[in-house]
Amino acid sequence: MHTNTFNNWKTLPLMLLLMAFTSSSLAGDKARSKLPSITELAATTEGFEVLYAALETAGLDGTFDGKRHYTVFAPTDEAFTRLLEANGLTPADLLGSGDLLVSVLSYHVTRGDRQSGSVLAAGALKMLDGNVTSTGVTDNGAMIDDAVITGVDIKARNGVIHIIDTVLIPPGAPLISAPPVR
Repeated sequence: MHTNTFNNWKTLPLMLLLMAFTSSSLAGDKARSKLPSITELAATTEGFEVLYAALETAGLDGTFDGKRHYTVFAPTDEAFTRLLEANGLTPADLLGSGDLLVSVLSYHVTRGDRQSGSVLAAGALKMLDGNVTSTGVTDNGAMIDDAVITGVDIKARNGVIHIIDTVLIPPGAPLISAPPVR
């Protein structure tokens, strides 16, 4: 009986740590559940009108409004404008491109919650479309492929958003990349 008491005392710090972690995690989950979804953030944040229209048109708005967690690299309207101009397209052309639109959007998303430190440490990320992007830090700053990550760790109920200055082009897509003048 005395040995069991000793063993319980040895495990007490571990049990207290687990209880603290669990209660803090539950508090974090409760607070996070009150945040807008990825789709809601895209719909209500100035500068992401094209992204939101593209998500709606591609039928992905429901995907990023659900319970599954994603990390989205969100190009700004300015980035989409440069892409359209470089390719001689109108917004209607891009929104009407069907599979190409889904492919481009899916190349901006990876599964799970990836904070900026995790993104950069990874060196490469498998995207929702199955292709792999490269990540790292250059003289231009934190990068994913040829896009600079200009805003990080925006928490949503179902994931994380990082703002980028360039629309990422998946391998094999018939589009010309249009990085900003740096």
